[in-house]
This record gives sequence, C-alpha cells and structure tokens, in this order.
Amino acid sequence: MVPFRATAMSSTPRAAVSVAATPAGIAVAADTLSQFWVEAGFDPEAAWAVQVALDEILANIVRHGTRPGPASLIEITFVAVDGGLQVTVVDDGPEFDPLQLPEPDLTSPLEARQPGGLGVHLVRQLMDSVDYERRDGRNWLVITRRVQAPGRPGREEEQAHGHPPGTS
Repeated sequence: MVPFRATAMSSTPRAAVSVAATPAGIAVAADTLSQFWVEAGFDPEAAWAVQVALDEILANIVRHGTRPGPASLIEITFVAVDGGLQVTVVDDGPEFDPLQLPEPDLTSPLEARQPGGLGVHLVRQLMDSVDYERRDGRNWLVITRRVQAPGRPGREEEQAHGHPPGTS
C-alpha cells in the first residue's frame, strides 16, 4: 500500500480541541470528531475506523502517558485534507514512539502472548499513515485516512478492487 500523505488547503475544514487526559476527555474528543465528520461531509459509514483509532490512541495516553497530579491536556486537531482526514494528537507525557513497538504476536495462543501492542497494531491497520515525532518536549502523533464525501469511492472501494478508483 502506498502511504497516504495529506495536503491541507487554506479553506480546509478544521477543528481543534484540548481535552483532559481522562476518560471524560476521551468522550469529548469522540464527540468533537463526530461533529467534525458531519460538518466536513465525510461518508458516515467510514467514521468507525477513525473513531476506533482515536479512542485507542487517547486511551493509551490516559493509561500510560500521564503523570501523577492534575490531569494533563491532550491537544487534538482534525483537518479535512485532499482525499481524507488528518488527526494530530499532541500530549506532554513521557517520550513514547508507538511506531517503535514490535509487531504483536498474532499466531500464538492467547495465554502464551506478551500483553500490549495490539492497540498500536490496530491503529496502523486502520489508518493509511501513522507518523510520530517528539517536538518541544511533547509527543506528536499524526494519523491520516483516506475518506471521501458520500457517494464518492474511498478507501474501502480501493481495497476491494486492489487499486485507487479510476486507475488500472
């Protein structure tokens, strides 16, 4: 699969939200994504993949990337880009590059497997690109997924045919 690289236009729909690194914050982020999804005019049937990926990323930050004390903030930006959606998640937790995790063992019996890594694996499978950078003492995770407006072919049709719509 060719990685999907997003290009935002100056008139591109975008939304940003800062949420507490708590389960309630995850719910606010999910609501913001749902609202943005509708406003951007994306195919409603494709929303689940981004919603699952965002939930997994935020849950990992809440479980593993927070420090004792008041809840830190997670900044999330949603941008409609040429052919899809780009989501940027920024947190100030300890440095953690999820892309450095080894692929999880999916073949051994459950009781023999090492715990962890399945969520990151799921995010990588659901998104067209996943990029990480440590910048200014913060974790920056950018996920992108091809998504079309209703009635236009998107990623699912491309996968079914093995190539982008309109190409051979």
